[in-house]
Parts: sequence; C-alpha cells; structure tokens
Amino acid sequence: MQMSKKILLTAAGVLLALFVSSLMVLRKDLKSIHTEKEEQNRLTELSIESFKYLDVKGSWNVRVRQGRSYRLEVAFDDQNRYLPIVEQRNDTLYLSIRGLDGENTPEVHAKIVTPFIRGARATGGAELWLRKFKSDTISIALDSSLLVSDENEFINSYYQTTGNSRIEQVDDPFK
Repeated sequence: MQMSKKILLTAAGVLLALFVSSLMVLRKDLKSIHTEKEEQNRLTELSIESFKYLDVKGSWNVRVRQGRSYRLEVAFDDQNRYLPIVEQRNDTLYLSIRGLDGENTPEVHAKIVTPFIRGARATGGAELWLRKFKSDTISIALDSSLLVSDENEFINSYYQTTGNSRIEQVDDPFK
C-alpha cells in the first residue's frame, strides 16, 4: 500500500471514531433532558364525575381521548410556580391556573379520558388534543389557542375561532 492511502485510512478511522463518540455524548445529553422533563411533569390522578363539555383557560396542554370511564391526570408543579384549578359545574369540566405572571407561564399538562364529549372551549394559549373519538356532533370554540384533532370520526363538527387560533387535522383519510 502506498503511504498516502495509509494516511487516508488512518484519518478516516479517526474521524469515524470522533463521530461515534460525539453521537454517544449527544444521546446521553438528550436522555438527561428528557428525564428532567418527565420529572417536571409527573401526573397525579384526580377524581372527576361525568361531564359533557370541557373548558380550558390558560397555558394548558390537554390530551383528551375516548375511553370507557372518566379519568383526569394533572401535572402539579414541584417548584410551586402555579396551582392548577379543576372544577366541575353543570356537566362542564373547567381547567384553569392560579398564580401565573403572564409571559413566564409554564405549560401545565393534563390527560383526560372520557366516554364522550359534546363540546370544548380553549382560551388563553391552551393546547387541546382530541384523539380517537367517535361521536355524532362536537362543538369547539378557540380563542388564541390550538386544537389538534387526531383520528376522530365526527358526523357534524362546529368550530369557532378568534384571535391567534389554529386547528390541525392529522387524520389519515386512507384508513
């Protein structure tokens, strides 16, 4: 072998070793960030009664899916920056936040399981995710919020949006 080929193979081997080691370091950093996020968002199950409507106000990230029973899980803040408020009145589940200062609002996570839902209202930057619902009618009102609809089957759906609201449909029409 010529000397130049040996130098090229050695350089390629060193570069490959550096690339693999940098990927290992990056993986470790990403895993620690993910673990830290999971620790911040530990969900606590709260007891709720049946409801038909959902009203979300504030910086919530709420994942709602259809299931056999009613269940609500909320992430409470370990650093006491906010207090999630959960209330039920007249067939409506209200989610709001106390103790926030506007711009530095952390996102509050919640998961909801319900047999059916007739309507939802989201205001103040809330993110509402509806997944795998089969129902005849639903009414959604958004005020500066986001709705993500994933694999839902509604015969009639009504949407009202104001402010900087977005609706994302991620259904697969070819299923």
